[in-house]
Amino acid sequence: MSEPAASTGADQEPGREGHALRDLLTTGLDAFRTRLDLAAVELELHLLALARMLVWAVAAIVCGLLALAFGVTAMIAALWDTHRSLGLIVGTVLFIALAVTFGLVGLRVYRGQTGILSGSLEQLDEDYKSVGAGQ
Repeated sequence: MSEPAASTGADQEPGREGHALRDLLTTGLDAFRTRLDLAAVELELHLLALARMLVWAVAAIVCGLLALAFGVTAMIAALWDTHRSLGLIVGTVLFIALAVTFGLVGLRVYRGQTGILSGSLEQLDEDYKSVGAGQ
């Protein structure tokens, strides 16, 4: 009669361990998925900021090249005996100002960026601290 009681006690222990292990694995996978989703969002934000920075950099380069072209044209026109060079010099100054403005905006965007995946790494650090505190 004592045999059935012993078998039910032995059957319950492995079942509980298997269930706890499955719950632990499920929780770990859920946490991993959450961290992976966060990393994907952070990566997307960094890619958008990079694209924006590249647009400003290209605008600065184009304006710089146009300013150089206007400057050369202004020097050539300055050799003539009329006031045609005034418009070219104004155009040169305008494009130099635009190139500097675009360059500064691009620099501000670049400096405002955080490290890539920094939020995910912070979350992982918090996970490690909470696991260490739980022991």
